Amino acid sequence: MDSQKLSPVDRIAELVFGGENFLLQGGAGSGKTESLKRVVQKVLSVDQKLKIACITHTNKAADEIAERISADIKVSTIHSFLGGVISPYKRNIQHVFPALFELPVFVGLGDEHYDGDEKVRKKEEHERFKKAYKKLENRRQIVLGELTPKVTGKRDYDKDPEAYVVQMNKLIAEVNQEIRAKLATRKPDEFFYNETKFDNFNEPSFGHDGLIAIACGMFDEFPVLGKIVSDRYDCIFIDEYQDTNANVIRVLLRCLPKPSRTIIGLFGDSEQAIYSDGIGSAQEHIDAQEVVLVEKQDNYRCSPQVIIFSNQFRTDGLNQEVALKALDDGTVETFESREGSVTLLYDFASEKIDTGNEAQDKTTNAALFREALDALVGRVSQDYPSYVQLKLTNKSIAKDVGFGRLYQIFDDRYSEPRDRMRKTLDRLQFDEIVNLTTLHQSLPGDRRAYNRLITGLRKRGFSISSVSDKSKLDEILRAFFAKDLSAYKAVEFAAEAGLIKVSESHAAFLTRRDELFARLKDDPVFEAFEALHTSGHRTKPQMLNEIKAAPKENLDADLIEAEYDDRANELKQKKFFNDLFSDELRFGEVLSFYDYEENDGGFATMHKTKGTGIENVLLVIDEYGWTTEYDFVNCFTDEFPSKKRDIASRKLLYVAASRTKKNLVCVRLMNDHAELDRISPYFPDVTHVR
Repeated sequence: MDSQKLSPVDRIAELVFGGENFLLQGGAGSGKTESLKRVVQKVLSVDQKLKIACITHTNKAADEIAERISADIKVSTIHSFLGGVISPYKRNIQHVFPALFELPVFVGLGDEHYDGDEKVRKKEEHERFKKAYKKLENRRQIVLGELTPKVTGKRDYDKDPEAYVVQMNKLIAEVNQEIRAKLATRKPDEFFYNETKFDNFNEPSFGHDGLIAIACGMFDEFPVLGKIVSDRYDCIFIDEYQDTNANVIRVLLRCLPKPSRTIIGLFGDSEQAIYSDGIGSAQEHIDAQEVVLVEKQDNYRCSPQVIIFSNQFRTDGLNQEVALKALDDGTVETFESREGSVTLLYDFASEKIDTGNEAQDKTTNAALFREALDALVGRVSQDYPSYVQLKLTNKSIAKDVGFGRLYQIFDDRYSEPRDRMRKTLDRLQFDEIVNLTTLHQSLPGDRRAYNRLITGLRKRGFSISSVSDKSKLDEILRAFFAKDLSAYKAVEFAAEAGLIKVSESHAAFLTRRDELFARLKDDPVFEAFEALHTSGHRTKPQMLNEIKAAPKENLDADLIEAEYDDRANELKQKKFFNDLFSDELRFGEVLSFYDYEENDGGFATMHKTKGTGIENVLLVIDEYGWTTEYDFVNCFTDEFPSKKRDIASRKLLYVAASRTKKNLVCVRLMNDHAELDRISPYFPDVTHVR
């Protein structure tokens, strides 16, 4: 039979027995996980002796796959799989472990990188220098227990950048040498996987990302590891490949012995990548003929109208088609039963205010736009009461689901607050506490949750060996829930009770906070800058005009010109730390944030869009004033996207829209008629909501 006429499952079985790696690319609702199950059943029906491993990203996903596949195969998370591969080889782990902490030398980028723009080069190069210096500060604190002098300001740096780079690289070389020397004195058995998100130099142990880095480093440096894996498994299938670390995909495809008898199979969709550290697209491996692409065009979820609309935003050329499901009574659904609709409802934003005060006008116009958009969504929601709202913004979602203050703290500090929120909260170990509370709340009755709770606590050093220990644990957790604690007070309670062990990364964060407070306390220039800012002069021009009209002690025009950006950043940092550790921020907001991360509760953001289908969806297409990473207007063009932002925007819009089973209503507050003319042709039905 012609391979092109085979079903995707049959085609994959043909590739497996032909000794070829494959990639199954299927869009939303295409049944990729079901295909994985059927592939396993198909190949085992031919050869029951095949040794197969199925890898996914979370324990929940692994459990779901294990329930679907009753065969005797290995199903695990990527971390569990790699941990099982490398854990016996402690000396090899010790050999590659220093790479987790060593810092690269800093290399300046020349004018050609900045297209000859000297002003831009100076600004960007100093920013790069500061970021590298912060990492150096952190590493010296952890490895040497030493503080590092404050990073050089831009004015001094610009006078002789080469000298400052040489000085920093000398410190980097010294700390790297000390890293290798200290780790060489440890015993191989001391190195272990700590099952948290962070590496620990002094234990020494490695977290989730560290495990990936160490495993890939071992595959690269010790070829025998690839042979061991090849001898152990005939097939390794990875679910949701797009969210798998690129190096994991690389080593499995390139570091097993050639020719390898182990077949690597990737299941997923490059359009639905949600993790920034995932490979996203495996086109490089397709082009290198390391995997054979198998496309699955079926869509068992969406109405024909939604499929046609969503297809317009895929960037890989895959054109999804309606596939009819088998029903529980043994019949097949009809095409007519899948019919739905796609509608655009819009209104126009009011004209922007222009008073000449750029900063104030920006704030005012953003607030007016947000107010008008909320009013539009409110009017539409009344007409479509049964529709589930999906929002592509973050700020309004945060308020709706209970972490508005938490989001505002990060929004005041960072241009892209969402990523920073998760990373910072994880660094302060809120994720560990939330996980413990979630597991405890699953008791009694959930044996799996109980085992994970006990195992996790034992690894943190919490003694659980008797019935009284378990009773003590239950009392501690119940007391924890009974207290209405502020966010960081909850962390302190958990640490004092032994529920968590404060990590090096956590401690370094606190050290950086304390260093900033100590430095600013004795800085008269910052004190004067803060006072001027507090009095209402919040932009550089406003400060310069005020100083010209009324000179200030410890502050003059030259200082403002040279140090405004650095001082404004210090002010933001101080406010951020004060707010984050304030009693005003309650632990309940953190719980709401993590609950939203795991269960989006009827909302979608760029990080939380995948999931099961929703019957009727009201999708708010909006990016105004909240991000520079997405631009949804640019989704509505026949030109193939080339910029990273435009590609990301299309993928997000595709995934959000394709969650709809039947009827999709999109809401947009248009800036002008030109925007309407650009967007409306993509919709079969367009209505102006007044």
